[in-house]
Amino acid sequence: MDTAGWPHGFVLSEATLLKTRRLTLKAQSLHDFDRLFAMSKDPEVMRYIGDGNIFYWSRETALIKFKEQLAAAKNHSPGVMAVYRQSDASYLGWCAVSHSRFLGHMELGYRFSRDAWGCGYATEAAWALLTETYRSTDLDTILACAHPDNAASIRVLAKLGFRYTCSKYSRPIAMELPVFRMDRKIFGLLAGDDYLLDHPSCGRPENG
Repeated sequence: MDTAGWPHGFVLSEATLLKTRRLTLKAQSLHDFDRLFAMSKDPEVMRYIGDGNIFYWSRETALIKFKEQLAAAKNHSPGVMAVYRQSDASYLGWCAVSHSRFLGHMELGYRFSRDAWGCGYATEAAWALLTETYRSTDLDTILACAHPDNAASIRVLAKLGFRYTCSKYSRPIAMELPVFRMDRKIFGLLAGDDYLLDHPSCGRPENG
């Protein structure tokens, strides 16, 4: 679950390019702005994010801040992975492993446009990103959280192998949010030796 307007990624290099059976994940760029901004203005997409309101920034303000974050990612930390469908090169959303101020820990987050829902893209993209994260970094535990009413997001986490670990109170929505956990050892058991390869298949969750 992402609680801020624009996502911040901190794990993979800007040059990272991941491919799955249907998707390409690459560093977020200015080319992605229009679709990303449209998602932030969609009430259904934002329903379970933060306080559930659509993004309040104007397009001009959002573009300035997006450019600032792209520059920061290039100079200091890797960017969020934009997710594209290979068949038609359509931007679908983003996926990231980033530091969460809310959790005080590294967190898996993702957001997809409404026309990409129900196709298993979130699971497929997140598995690819988790595979690369565990393959190329020494990170051990990755957390994730979701609004308790966001059944779709919770299903994605379950398919990935995340397990409920605790709940944490969110002041903006005055509610306890379930927190889920993935550890390197558990991921290794789920993925086998595949994630240790230079070019892992990232194919485990093809049907979800």
